[in-house]
Amino acid sequence: MYNSDEHEMALLRGAHLTSVIRVTPPMMFANMGSGACILLSFYPAIPTGLWIWFSVLTLICALASWSWWHIRDKVLATASARRIKRSTLHAAALAGTWAIMIILWFPQAGALQQMTIASLVTGMIGAGGFVLSPLPLASLVYVGLYTLASVLALLTCLVLRAEAHYLVIAVLLMLYSPMMLIGALLSWRKSSELIRAQRQAARQGEMLSVLLQDFELDAGDALWETDRNGMLNHVSPRLTELLGLQPGEHEHKHFLQILCERSPALCYLVDDQIEQRQSFRSLPISMKDEHGGRHLTMTGKVLLDEQGRFAGRRGIISDVTDKVNNERMLRTLAHTDSLTGLANRFKLRDTISNLVSRDSSLALLSVDLDRFKSVNDNHGHSTGDALLQVIARRLTDCVGDNTLVARLGGDEFAVVVWPVNSSSEPTALAQQVIDCLSEPVTVTEREFRIGASVGVSIRLPGGQHLDDLMVQSDMALYASKAAGRGCWSLYSEHIGEQSRRRLAIEDGLRHAIERGEITIHWQPKVSLATRQITGAEALMRWSHPELGRVGPDEFIPIAEQCGLIESLGHYVLEEACRAATNELKGLTISVNVSAMQVQFGHFLQELTTLLQRYELEPERLELELTESVIIDDPDQALAMLTAIRQTGVRLALDDFGTGYSSLSYLRTFPFDTLKIDRSFITELLTRPDAQAIVRMISGLAMTLGKRTVCEGVETVEQLAAIRAAGCHEVQGYLISRPVALEEFPTALPEWPETSQPAQTPGQAEGDAD
Repeated sequence: MYNSDEHEMALLRGAHLTSVIRVTPPMMFANMGSGACILLSFYPAIPTGLWIWFSVLTLICALASWSWWHIRDKVLATASARRIKRSTLHAAALAGTWAIMIILWFPQAGALQQMTIASLVTGMIGAGGFVLSPLPLASLVYVGLYTLASVLALLTCLVLRAEAHYLVIAVLLMLYSPMMLIGALLSWRKSSELIRAQRQAARQGEMLSVLLQDFELDAGDALWETDRNGMLNHVSPRLTELLGLQPGEHEHKHFLQILCERSPALCYLVDDQIEQRQSFRSLPISMKDEHGGRHLTMTGKVLLDEQGRFAGRRGIISDVTDKVNNERMLRTLAHTDSLTGLANRFKLRDTISNLVSRDSSLALLSVDLDRFKSVNDNHGHSTGDALLQVIARRLTDCVGDNTLVARLGGDEFAVVVWPVNSSSEPTALAQQVIDCLSEPVTVTEREFRIGASVGVSIRLPGGQHLDDLMVQSDMALYASKAAGRGCWSLYSEHIGEQSRRRLAIEDGLRHAIERGEITIHWQPKVSLATRQITGAEALMRWSHPELGRVGPDEFIPIAEQCGLIESLGHYVLEEACRAATNELKGLTISVNVSAMQVQFGHFLQELTTLLQRYELEPERLELELTESVIIDDPDQALAMLTAIRQTGVRLALDDFGTGYSSLSYLRTFPFDTLKIDRSFITELLTRPDAQAIVRMISGLAMTLGKRTVCEGVETVEQLAAIRAAGCHEVQGYLISRPVALEEFPTALPEWPETSQPAQTPGQAEGDAD
């Protein structure tokens, strides 16, 4: 592409260069806007050198825009190798200008300024590498200069500030940029193949509209002519080649007989067009030869003698094999997943639409791999792609006849089965798919166990349409994942109602705080040693205008899945800090924190900001976390929890005893408090093993210098057993249910010697956050 002088390469260069020139205005606008953002981030103390740099950037963008303006209405049919190399210099100049800014000003910038520069650079690398992908050398130079300048700037910051995260970011950048270049090269290669295929198809189409001038020797098409009896008058070498005629065959066979022997489907058109002595165009002829399939088209007209009587026919036969194959390839590319060779989403929808239009019974299985993301994260996308290819082959071998297997994207697949006689058929196939995909998969000498979840929706004659069927299948798949994965679910009205309720909850959560629907209730904690209220736990309550009260055990997981947990968690944390310095001053305030809050976002920064804003002593705030924050990535969790504990904020391990409860957690992680789960307290008086567990946890905590809190205390007898076990604090309905701030008790109730539960289990609201 960069060195050849062939006309074909010149056409390819012209097509690629035109696609890049078309996006010049938005690209230059993006560069100018990004440069303005850099200036704004340094405002008001903008260095003089930065103004000079912005002026140079403006000049480069203006020149590029001026050049585009003069050729905006032109389509470059061809482009020289020299011209396409100049585009590489233009890309280098633009990237070099940015590289100078990165090297000179990034190391000196503040944290927010560095974040602005880093965000812009990351975006420019991705956007520029993609936009320049039709010119691979320009894309390589562009991304390379950005990456080199960024790595140099990060290493300079590492030397100047001795902060390890600069090295981490540099390593990530060096991993990200090559993947960007590989993607650009693959995009260029695929687009080049499509351009060639389209040009070849267009060329073959043009051949059909032009009368050939040389029919006998070197022409691509062949002339044929018959007499009034249907016998060929003359056979050219080209006609012999196209039809594969044997020596002397045309002398004793009619021309129509020769054609029908080679293309039986042609016989059905003989009576309508040929025998009726009518002219015809583009009559298709498909035949087999030693090279495989060959596709011809035949055009003919009736010949009349001087008296107007029928004298035969004359026409041309054209070889359109390449055109047909190219069109098939384009259709295949449009309906096939390039990685696995399966049908894609468009082919799936087309197949279901055709079945629905025929009112056929069918079943749609939505298949989602259960542990695929960890393969990509830990072993790279190349391994993940190879794994998907193996999964695709397994699915194809597993499903049998009258099925279509499609890949929808990522690790999502779909299977269409038709016809369906009973619901047991698709559900049996769903279990078969699960069993098949649960078998170990060996890729690059590694063994993986993936597994899958399946959602099934069935359409009977007269049933639902395409979109409804796909929505129901997705709902059933979600139910399978919610049930623990590795299983299948058949869509039912109950699942539909659950899904609609979940969507209503998700939609309501987006505005629940600003509408004042989320309130905080407070449940006191009592010290068994002093019999005084020493703390309070902040618990969220939500009253939905249509659904009524929605429990936190229902809306918290949904908030985590749809990315709303950070805003909810920040609201509760801020309200806890505010109350701790006002109405609940002097008490230790406990706040439940989701694992997703700690692992992602800027939780530590938000925490320190709130402590400073409300001037709250850190030891007066206690964060309650479950073991889920530890299990996924213990090393990252340890670093984060240690950083939180260094602020002075206390940490509590919630629901202790119900999960893994590894003793190594207590030795390694900086927890101050163990919260004994309410399930042990409920059974404390009826099961000796529950008493033993509570005593064991209490003794273990005392030995390790940690406090214990028992939640869910409802009777005096439970309280006595907890006190005997040596626990430090309790909370539950015996003391107070969670109440609004204005109802928070200032003194403890009088406890009789014995009591009934404060509230029956069926009425209890629970202490869940």
